[in-house]
Amino acid sequence: MLDAQQRWLLLINIVFNLVMGFILPVNTIFITKNLHESMVVAGFVLMLYSGFMMLGNFLGGRLFDRFSQRKTLVGGFTLAAIGFLLIAKFHTWPVYAGLLLMVGLGMGIAYTAVNSYTAIAAQQHPQQYQQIFNRMYLSANVGIALGSMGVSSIFQASIFWTFFLPALCFFVCLIIVLTHGAVLDGAAVSHVYQANSTMASPNKKKPLQLSRQRLRINLVLICITVLIVWLGYSQWDSNLSLYMLDQGLTMHDYSLLFSINAASLIIVQPLMNRFICRWLPLLKSQIALGLGIMGSSFILLPGARNYGQYILSMLILTIGESITFPTIPALLSKFAPQGRQGTYQSFYVVFGSLGRALGPYLGSLIATEISFAWLFGLIFGSVILVGLGMLAVKEVNYS
Repeated sequence: MLDAQQRWLLLINIVFNLVMGFILPVNTIFITKNLHESMVVAGFVLMLYSGFMMLGNFLGGRLFDRFSQRKTLVGGFTLAAIGFLLIAKFHTWPVYAGLLLMVGLGMGIAYTAVNSYTAIAAQQHPQQYQQIFNRMYLSANVGIALGSMGVSSIFQASIFWTFFLPALCFFVCLIIVLTHGAVLDGAAVSHVYQANSTMASPNKKKPLQLSRQRLRINLVLICITVLIVWLGYSQWDSNLSLYMLDQGLTMHDYSLLFSINAASLIIVQPLMNRFICRWLPLLKSQIALGLGIMGSSFILLPGARNYGQYILSMLILTIGESITFPTIPALLSKFAPQGRQGTYQSFYVVFGSLGRALGPYLGSLIATEISFAWLFGLIFGSVILVGLGMLAVKEVNYS
């Protein structure tokens, strides 16, 4: 059963990702159709937005560890909420672009802080360690699905409400943090955990310490893995729409795939959590398996000629991501020294953001200059390669 700390954390995560799913489809359309700027300008603004979000990810990790956990989360939500409020009032060019960067910085700080709170909650509940990361990943996808479903009708009805509602959502998160901050910190849980640790048997197994060099190698392998997998995964959010349209399918067919992804994830993820954890106790092995499944989903795409093949590819991708994405931050948390959870979680968020920022451009370049078949083949090979590389990670075992 979930305690108060986990319930509030899950709610914040759902609301945060609801805003993410709500605002991402809006930016390009608003810049090009409403502000009458070119696709090149829109792409450049979104690249800067991603850059500021990555800067926020990095700052969020440092502030979380060195300044204040709660104040970092409050600062991120406040900055993003004020940015959205100003956009709701002043959505003209180039003011919109400047305020969007402010939003990106605030959301980046908040995103890392939420991930870092997740890592702390997992440490305070060692018997539910991996389940907590899995629940947070599932709740994030629920939020994104809800946001994506609601954005079309609200955007058509009112530009003001399109940007005011995200601000309202973040103010709700602010109220939760300000009124339930001690619960999120897990103060009561921490005391119980410390008491239990003190009463534990002196023969209790302790984790082996990794050398500084070995830890650095682990982090490099994980960061490269996160970058590569998001370079590939981001093709589904961008260039695959053009590929499907070229095959005679419609935008409705393309958007329906993401509804299938969200719905199937709710079913698949708990099943994967139950069986994979028992079958493969090491987190690095779970990640390697998930990457192998994700990579194999791209094999079907070059020869896809009917919609059923795209659905099958998406379902295979969903199975792989349900294993991979929640397990990588869990592994990083396992390596993080005391008081450095924020910094270690920022590695995952920053390199994921970098992959999402570079993926659409690099993918379009390869598809245009060579072919989509080459693009999908390169993604398959790269993801399989980093999956094998994950097996070289020295995971903390028990003696």
